[in-house]
Amino acid sequence: MSRLSVEVMRGVDALASLRREWEELFEAAPSASPFLTYSWMASWQATVGMGHEPLLLCARDGGRLVGLLALSERTSTAVGTAVRRVSFMGERIVAADGLDVLALPLYARPAAAAIVTRLAAEPIDLLVLDGLPADSPMLSLLAWQFGSDGRRAYTLSTHQICPYLDLSAGWEGTLSKSRRPHQFGRLLRAVSGLDEFETRSVTEPGLAGAALERLLALHDQRWAVQGGSDALTLPSVRAFHRRLVPAMAQRGMVRFEELWLEGACRATYYGFERGGHYWLYQTGYDPGWAKKSVAFVRMGLSIKEAAERGVRCYDLLRGTETYKFDWAGGARVTLSAQAVARRPAARLLASARQLRAATETAAEAVFPARSLDALRHWRRSRRRGKESPAPANGGGSGWGSEAEVAGS
Repeated sequence: MSRLSVEVMRGVDALASLRREWEELFEAAPSASPFLTYSWMASWQATVGMGHEPLLLCARDGGRLVGLLALSERTSTAVGTAVRRVSFMGERIVAADGLDVLALPLYARPAAAAIVTRLAAEPIDLLVLDGLPADSPMLSLLAWQFGSDGRRAYTLSTHQICPYLDLSAGWEGTLSKSRRPHQFGRLLRAVSGLDEFETRSVTEPGLAGAALERLLALHDQRWAVQGGSDALTLPSVRAFHRRLVPAMAQRGMVRFEELWLEGACRATYYGFERGGHYWLYQTGYDPGWAKKSVAFVRMGLSIKEAAERGVRCYDLLRGTETYKFDWAGGARVTLSAQAVARRPAARLLASARQLRAATETAAEAVFPARSLDALRHWRRSRRRGKESPAPANGGGSGWGSEAEVAGS
């Protein structure tokens, strides 16, 4: 393996120019998640990421792309001073877990080392990398490069808890280890005896668009009493998914798993699958059918179907909601790495970010649920007011959303 070179590319044109190489690199990295696809990043940049400039660090071996780190750059102002902030592309608002260097398996550490070394040379005021996997080779490299840099203050902290299921024991073994196995069987028998009970799994490109619209409608119904969900209410986030889903469906990586009763979809799960790994991303259900536990039943059936397809890991992604631990047998952790230049403006911006996160955590601990719902309703209304309406047909996708994920 020769010494790797790192090419730094900037802007939306650079992003588009990398498409073919990016997709080839992804195909050759079998354990890479859907959040590292070109489709995810390009859809994010065109919707949620508008106003952010792509910053792409490409590790090459003799011209061949062997590693890629997709970042996003924007300039903020603090105390009248411009602050250059860099973070992961594809993370903001749409909640991607496990963002990292995308690399060929044999180049995972060399590519990460070359990229992090080049990244440390960039004049960045605030570097925030949220959602790094706990086993990422980047962690030790970031600590080495930024932790010993006297120009910056470097910190590493826990970002999210991500429950998951190991399905290697098959469906019966998984069910027996769940928290409510007998209740699941009883509820399934009750629901399956109702009129027009049907389960559907939608993966085809021609049907995925309509399945997404059903998911959006059911998610809206589920969250209507709480002022809507940031996950899928914002127009830019809806536009993101309307662009993303057709592209993922073409690659055979998207799934909508539905439960129908009396002629309508009553619960749906939206996720991604690659190899032996399934990522449950978002849910929706009809609150009028909540007493029938349609969401719980459909989730159990989703896990059963995944086990029967040969899925080994059923990933519930970020969040510690109770329903996830009805099933989860373990949890992994993602981390947040932050490097702050020792400039007053950069330190002020970093402190403001930490204060916002601490305030939200304190509010959830102190205020009653009804007051929190009112606060969320006001906040979401303000956010929606700042965005223009979502473009028709998903902003040109050709058919006819800081996120809460997987039904949170």
